[in-house]
Amino acid sequence: MRPEPGASPGTLISDPKATPTVVHLTWYNSHHFEEKQLLNLADLDRIARPAGSLLWLDVRGLKNIDMVQEIANRFDIHPLALADVVNIPQRSKTELYENHLLVIAHMALLIPIPATTVDANADPRIGQGVLHMEQVSMLLGRGWVITFQENDEDGDAFEPVRQRIRGARGKIRSAGADYLVYALLDAVVDGYYPVLEELTKTFEELEELTLEKPAPQTGQRIHSLKRVLLTLRRGIWHLRDAMSALMRGEDDDDPTQSLMTKGTLVYLRDVYDHVVQVVDMIETYREFAASLMDVYLSSVNNRMNEVVKVLTIISTIFLPLSFIAGIYGMNFDTTRSAWNMPELKWLYGYPFALSLMVACAGGMLYAFRHFGWIGKPPRLPRDE
Repeated sequence: MRPEPGASPGTLISDPKATPTVVHLTWYNSHHFEEKQLLNLADLDRIARPAGSLLWLDVRGLKNIDMVQEIANRFDIHPLALADVVNIPQRSKTELYENHLLVIAHMALLIPIPATTVDANADPRIGQGVLHMEQVSMLLGRGWVITFQENDEDGDAFEPVRQRIRGARGKIRSAGADYLVYALLDAVVDGYYPVLEELTKTFEELEELTLEKPAPQTGQRIHSLKRVLLTLRRGIWHLRDAMSALMRGEDDDDPTQSLMTKGTLVYLRDVYDHVVQVVDMIETYREFAASLMDVYLSSVNNRMNEVVKVLTIISTIFLPLSFIAGIYGMNFDTTRSAWNMPELKWLYGYPFALSLMVACAGGMLYAFRHFGWIGKPPRLPRDE
């Protein structure tokens, strides 16, 4: 939700549909770690943390504005940074404040759901799941990291980072808070790859359906996937600029140098490369989706032309038959003149009329096939 026009800077708006706020605490150093759920922020004062340990608060759900405001007061978070965290959605960006750094990104999750329960108009299906985009805000301070998520759900993009902390894998337990922010950003960007892999499978399936059986549902799914790609593009496009802003910390005159060390900036370049790769893949898929829609429309038009051609052929075949039947249904009086329907008194008049109809129909079918209007196209003469 957004504050009203003209509201004071830093105004926080509580969304009544927001998820209830739950705070998860993780602190660790190179030798030990601990994680727990905080019932209230006063529990922070009762936790005995060794000096030099790193604190990570993962806030899930933004409904309790008072609790979020209390966290901001404890860590001296700027009101404008807190407004960007709470008043969602915001574009992906990086903002530097006096004692902390704000990074906003968008997480892409593929939620498994039975195919029979998916509404193609409201929830575009990707494989056996539905795309869910969520804003993630990260605040980096000296010795602490605070992340804000919209929902309190298991299986988010941060779970691999938690597993690395629990298992002391890599250098995450011995590195600083800036390395944790890098790891979280890397996990968010890597979360786009499973979605793109499912998109690849879905597009391959739709390509076969488009060429073989271009049903109306196929066109609807292609259009839905185009909206999915647009959503993914909005989520990742501005993150490229945000990563560029973080990487400019390599300049000694940049104040982010004190929060982002040069050792971590080297890893951020790898995340930037992944962001560019994801953007390129999404743009490629958008072009493919547009081409697939053109192929679908062409297939539908070709199929319609085939139907029209068959109906036209049938109508053309019956046209001379109707003409002949009309002649023999004119009911002229044969007693008045020998020229008035002499076939009516002929022994073979009726078989002759039927034979004439069959001959007309067969001759026209042969002519249509000869000209390539039905069946195989005519052979082109070879050059001598």
